[in-house]
Amino acid sequence: MRLLTMPSLGNSGFLLRPIELTDVQAWYCYLSMPHVIEHTSWNLSSVDDLKAIITSSNTDDAYSPLRLAIVETATNNFVGTIGFPLISSVNRTAELAYDLHPNYWGKGIASLCAKALVHWALTEGKFVRVQATVLDTNLASANVLKKIGFVFEGKLKNYRIVRGQPRDYAMFSATS
Repeated sequence: MRLLTMPSLGNSGFLLRPIELTDVQAWYCYLSMPHVIEHTSWNLSSVDDLKAIITSSNTDDAYSPLRLAIVETATNNFVGTIGFPLISSVNRTAELAYDLHPNYWGKGIASLCAKALVHWALTEGKFVRVQATVLDTNLASANVLKKIGFVFEGKLKNYRIVRGQPRDYAMFSATS
């Protein structure tokens, strides 16, 4: 899915733009750090895994996955991604996902970007629901969602296999 206009992050020092294949090395670099993926379901074998995500995000299909790059405006550094890896055109819903380089953790960047993208989805995007699933140990991500107004809906037992083990997730949502 390509957006005609990007959600605005105001004068925050960051912007959202379409993710590009030239971002793949920077993205893979931090997603290869064990402490970065510890509380996520990422399980990458090579940069090719991310290239496939980028390619699927850069189509004109209105309901293909969406992934945007988060960029620091002063340095033009790629600092993370945010988007909707799962979109249902029938239900007009999307699942939110985001990740940041650890140098940018704890600075409110994930909250800023998530709030802007979810606002876009529920207004311009005409979605009726945006949801997010969070590994039960990922307290930082759960706090981001709570901070931007998502509602905790419940615990999903053994929802996904994470590095060979069934794991529980929390379900959060925002609705129009």
